[in-house]
Amino acid sequence: MQNTTQKKQQKKSQSHGVVRIIRKSNKLVEARYKLDIWETRIFTKMLMVINRGDDDFKKYKIYLRDVVEDFDLGKNKEVYPLLRQGARKLMRKVFYIPYEVDGVERLFEAPILTGLDSAVTDGRVVRDDHLYIEVSFAPEMKPYLIQLKSQFTMYDARNILKLPSTYSIRIYELLKQYERIGKRKFELDELKHIIGVKEEIEVNGKKTYKDSYPLYGNFRQRVLLKAQKDLKKYTDIQFTFEPKRTGRKITHLIFYIELNQAIQKEFVPIPEKIEIVKKDTSNLVQELYEKVKRWVSADIIENWLTNFSEAQVRRGINYTLQQLKSGKEINNVAGYLQTMVRTPNLTDAKVEKKQKRLNHKAKEKAKQQKLEQLESEVKKLMLDKYQKEKALVDIILIETPDVRASLLERAKQRGFSGYDVSKTEAENLEAPIFSSTFHNTVLEAYANRFTALNDAYDLKIKKMKRTIDQM
Repeated sequence: MQNTTQKKQQKKSQSHGVVRIIRKSNKLVEARYKLDIWETRIFTKMLMVINRGDDDFKKYKIYLRDVVEDFDLGKNKEVYPLLRQGARKLMRKVFYIPYEVDGVERLFEAPILTGLDSAVTDGRVVRDDHLYIEVSFAPEMKPYLIQLKSQFTMYDARNILKLPSTYSIRIYELLKQYERIGKRKFELDELKHIIGVKEEIEVNGKKTYKDSYPLYGNFRQRVLLKAQKDLKKYTDIQFTFEPKRTGRKITHLIFYIELNQAIQKEFVPIPEKIEIVKKDTSNLVQELYEKVKRWVSADIIENWLTNFSEAQVRRGINYTLQQLKSGKEINNVAGYLQTMVRTPNLTDAKVEKKQKRLNHKAKEKAKQQKLEQLESEVKKLMLDKYQKEKALVDIILIETPDVRASLLERAKQRGFSGYDVSKTEAENLEAPIFSSTFHNTVLEAYANRFTALNDAYDLKIKKMKRTIDQM
């Protein structure tokens, strides 16, 4: 007969060889919430005991010794109170799931637990077989954990059992969701909200936000690089990431996801019967899937149609296929498809090119019309100014008849004055060139009389001419 120690060792060995599958709705994976490491361990164990065939939630009994064993927490009895405390704290936790209806952003808030049954210890000695908790999931959680047919993320629970950080666990799930695509882009602020780095809090009755790592350098060091190291050491995927800036500020992160071959070899493959996911065989999903099945699965098509309109999905697919047909080199077609499908108001490549030509033509036409309008206004202003100058010149000549002869003589002496000695004085003043020369001579002689007129017109004309030169 095997002794007790041998039985425990055998049980532990067998336990670690068992494949436990965690299945979560994608909406739950992307929900906003923050759990500490003890709450996370209890929640993870709860997910592990859900039966895939359950039609509804049951009361789930979780032995604390099994949690200690699964997470390799050692024999320290202090972990038991911490686990019980984690379970109690879960009663107060809420998931925040953002979604959209008819262009309106909404937020679904759901509690995790509605019931918790545990042994009262208070320093008493309680046998291990009584050290368990019995939990009841909140019914609002059912669509995100029970009878999932599509739109879910599935992974071997052993990937996260040794992860020491809740942030690493959340990042693992978010990247595992896009493993087949190989790339995922987040707004930095959105990612912080999802994994719980940034939380909405209430201060003096007003809502505000608490950011645990407001500086990107700290967030990179404490969250991103740590998760990168943790996933490479303990999980079946690994990643690199690239920050993107808007101006001088880092606003987005692009994650590049790869298989972690070294860790994958240690895991028993997920049984085929668990991997089978019932596909939506609707004509629409099948039609679109046939176009892009070389790069993405039918599940991804269904996910697109859930989150975006049919028209937007079609535009994204058609645009990508046209780019490939035109010879564009796309290294990651699946990732490119994802980006194009998520891009609203995307247009057909040919239509877009034609539209650009039409837009350019319309822009040039509008520019020409504006130019002609400005030139016409400048001419009008200059003519208007000249007419008022001419009227003032006539007034000056009437007021000072004795200087008329001297002004005429001065005008005659100017270079290229246009004065013709064969003509009378009156005829010369009718001639355009000499008339203009005489006009300017009077303006120079009585410059102070024309200051107000110049002030009223010259600045406007100068500005409009500058605008014309810049067009």
